[in-house]
Amino acid sequence: MKRLIVLIIITFTCVSLFAQDNIRELSILHWNDFHARNVPYQISKKKDGQTTTYFVGGTGSVLGYLNKFRDSNSLVLNGGDDYQGSPISSITNGFSQIELLKMYNLDAFVVGNHEFDYGAAVLDSGLKTANFDVLSANLYLPKEQRTFGKSYVIKEKNGIKIGIIGVSPEDLKSLTLPKNVASLVVLNTDSVITANLKVLKKEKCNLIVLLSHNGADKDTVYAKKFHDIDIIVGGHSHTPIYKPKVVDGIIIVQAGSYGKFLGKLDLKVDIEKDTVVSYFGKLNETVLDSAIFDKTAGDKVNEMLASIEPEMKKVIGKLDIDWKKGNCGQWNADALRTMFKTDIAFMNAGSIRKDMLKGNITVGDIWEINPFGNNIMTFTVKGSTVKKMMANNIRMSAKDEELSGYDMIIESGMKIIVNSSLLSDQSDSFIKSIEINGKPLEMDKDYSIVTNSYTAAQAKKYFGDFGEEIKAVDTNVIDRDALLEAVKQQKVINNVFENRLIDEKTK
Repeated sequence: MKRLIVLIIITFTCVSLFAQDNIRELSILHWNDFHARNVPYQISKKKDGQTTTYFVGGTGSVLGYLNKFRDSNSLVLNGGDDYQGSPISSITNGFSQIELLKMYNLDAFVVGNHEFDYGAAVLDSGLKTANFDVLSANLYLPKEQRTFGKSYVIKEKNGIKIGIIGVSPEDLKSLTLPKNVASLVVLNTDSVITANLKVLKKEKCNLIVLLSHNGADKDTVYAKKFHDIDIIVGGHSHTPIYKPKVVDGIIIVQAGSYGKFLGKLDLKVDIEKDTVVSYFGKLNETVLDSAIFDKTAGDKVNEMLASIEPEMKKVIGKLDIDWKKGNCGQWNADALRTMFKTDIAFMNAGSIRKDMLKGNITVGDIWEINPFGNNIMTFTVKGSTVKKMMANNIRMSAKDEELSGYDMIIESGMKIIVNSSLLSDQSDSFIKSIEINGKPLEMDKDYSIVTNSYTAAQAKKYFGDFGEEIKAVDTNVIDRDALLEAVKQQKVINNVFENRLIDEKTK
């Protein structure tokens, strides 16, 4: 009997060891939408009536936490949009970010839309100096007959063969100035994913990862369509997915934005069955900690900033109220309307890239709040066209979550009253009234409008087909420069958010 028990124990041990040999551990470390937040920044949290403030992010902290968690079983992925968001990125045309990304020992980086803010040629030049794999399977350069980045890469970690497909935004053409991406063709992303999945399956990858800069909602769609994908690591929508989302058995993760979090997804993979056996994921807040902070990275950032720091630290005004996207965007629009003496101002909320706590306003703050450097444009349309533009925008916003939230249009000089229960594609009767600077809109009157060059170029994205071609005049003034001057003139700012679009929905 004893011998039988020993035999059973030996057999069970051998089976366990054999099974364990097929189960391999992997850790995916990921972040996205860093937007050149190279310096730690302050955030505040309220709990039990108490407000605490502390610093998070910055290149030194993100790299420090990465090094804390990294081991030989780690796969390091970046979900794109590392460019644009701070003065150093704009001044160097993004080359600062390539230099800093080289420090991370990345396995793969997917190209986001803001990487194109300085033009495709500039981006291509910078990426040629990278020491990491750059992915963009669905962006094609016809003249050079190649995709902008690699379609996929294969990495091996802890005996796991991992195929990684990278896809840039499907709607890239509407996310940046047309001239910046004129040389590119956006391929059908579904077809691209299908083709590359076939290749990676033929290569007998144990795990397939989609590195996507298309947003959390689109990643859910991909998960429902492509069951051969195992993991989707996302970006673009700035969504902090605190606990991995599982859709049709596919694990989806995304780490918010601005380096506030470093995502860590721990996996156990059966390399015989090519399946994920178990997983655990979380977002790790990159709280500034001298014991974790990577001093070499911090020193490199400081070296980059040294030449521009004195100018960026100049105090030009005072903020007596916290700025969030709403009231900050309204102040921006109001300032442009006042400066250029127009009836109306339109501003896309997506151009506002930073909240700000009350206190001194520096030159650097305005650069970070509005980093794109778009030119100010003016144009004139009839009152009937203004009504059509706003009717289309309201309809589109009702259908498009982005246009009703993250990248909605901010108006200045207007008050609109609607009844959303009457919302219709056939009629504008849901608009009950429009006032321009306190006076009723006149259908035959000419109204002057100021906006930025991005919104003017992407007018159809925000206002649909309103039956009139915009003949915008370039003022040759950069929006950021105009806003810097507005702060200097106003000196103290305390604007509260105003509800300029009022819904009188009947019960």
